[in-house]
Amino acid sequence: MPRKAKSTKPVACEACQGTDLLRRITTYPVRLTGPLAGKQIHVGRVALHQCQTCGHLMPTPAGQAKVDRNVGMGVRLFLGQLP
Repeated sequence: MPRKAKSTKPVACEACQGTDLLRRITTYPVRLTGPLAGKQIHVGRVALHQCQTCGHLMPTPAGQAKVDRNVGMGVRLFLGQLP
């Protein structure tokens, strides 16, 4: 018997608790902290859930993994740590 996959869709928006969420693939802005505070990296083509009430963007688990990879590489690039 096939198993039903668990949904990764959040129940409510983290910002406003709205329940009308739409899945999108779009650019996700990430503000940096630490030695690069004040800078921002835009990660393209990230799978997100967007709240239709307030517009808040929440990455899916796969989208968050992509954001983490790209931000890590961007920070290393800015700090001159790439070969």
